[in-house]
Amino acid sequence: MNQFSTRNKVFSFFIFLCGGFSLPLMSQSDSTMTAMMTDSMHAMDPIRADRPDQTESSYLVPKGYAQMELGFSITDTDPGFIYAYPSALWKYGLTDNFELRLITQYITIQKSPNPDQNGFLPLAVGFKSKLSNQKGILPKMSFLGHLRLPGVVSEEFEITYLAPELRLAFDHEVSDFFNVGYNVGLFWDGADPEPLVLYTLTTGFSITKRLGIFGEVYGATPQRDSESLPLNVDAGITYLIGNNFLLDVSASEGITDNADYSYVSAGFSYRFKL
Repeated sequence: MNQFSTRNKVFSFFIFLCGGFSLPLMSQSDSTMTAMMTDSMHAMDPIRADRPDQTESSYLVPKGYAQMELGFSITDTDPGFIYAYPSALWKYGLTDNFELRLITQYITIQKSPNPDQNGFLPLAVGFKSKLSNQKGILPKMSFLGHLRLPGVVSEEFEITYLAPELRLAFDHEVSDFFNVGYNVGLFWDGADPEPLVLYTLTTGFSITKRLGIFGEVYGATPQRDSESLPLNVDAGITYLIGNNFLLDVSASEGITDNADYSYVSAGFSYRFKL
């Protein structure tokens, strides 16, 4: 659910961070039970979410599980603020290697002194497919595809063209407390037939088993643009409650003259069995 603004007003941000044994003999049935328990524990690894950064994770929702990721944000633009309440990603693990996805977004664009614009952005349907696991220096890799559909949208935000998004997602687990992720891809905004090239790089640190922080650089540029690449930065905090509920807060700002995407955001992700 990652979008790149094309406005020219940015604002700075600051985040406060509050913040003797035995070896019993095992029968065949015991071994089977242990294997089943191991599989169950693996399926219930802590939740991994695609929010709050702009980098999509290469990890999938486990088979038979659904996951909702909701975010509320305020974006500073010219001529006014854009409020998203919420931006939502809905996911379902169809198999161990394939995930179905749906993106819904309701926003208000403040156009003072003109009336505000309210409505749903184009509905996006998509998938994520695992391509490979991490092997040594080779990253874990997945492919994602989304398609925004004309007509499935509020009238104020209708698009002219089909708006696909294609990207490759990579992850490196460097250690138990540090990981690196990055994306490359193309997306169409629905208003122009020419695609934009997107690029992201994020780093995550586990402060404790529940508390994490991240920092990221990202951007998007028209395919045929000869200007320098726009770059934005964002940073944030995540907090895990149990295995299936994750809170997050983040903020972003442009760092190059042609980067104009600036926001603050808070949200949560929840995973459950269907």
